[in-house]
Amino acid sequence: MAESVKDSIDISATAEEIFDVATDFEKYPEWNPQIKKVKILETDEDGYATEVWFEVDAKVRKVKYTLEYDYSKWPKGYSWKLVEGDVKKLSGSYKFDEFEDVTDVTYQLSIDPGFSVPGFLKRQGEKQIVKGALEDLKKRVEKG
Repeated sequence: MAESVKDSIDISATAEEIFDVATDFEKYPEWNPQIKKVKILETDEDGYATEVWFEVDAKVRKVKYTLEYDYSKWPKGYSWKLVEGDVKKLSGSYKFDEFEDVTDVTYQLSIDPGFSVPGFLKRQGEKQIVKGALEDLKKRVEKG
């Protein structure tokens, strides 16, 4: 069964500045401790990654998967979905709502790992996912 996580955070930057960090996939291991390796497999005509392979420390075990990215909603956000990997289902999105001095960033993820995860570990995993996707992103963007 797919589990969903959704949260948001205010970041003192423009949507474009946040987008630039959030789509610089090869640098994820520098600021998101869960992400161990990244390979960009395909890009679009603008140079944005459209297919990306990840190796992630999911605490229970390391998982590998490939995601396909859709930027058609930019500048309001972008989304992704699973192409293949060690999980059964995976999809998510970032949504950007720009205000005068900050951008409200909403992160949503739906995942079905395809294997049983005890409740405590699932909650810990969800906290780590949101921390990496929002708090660590905020630190990276605001650090410049």
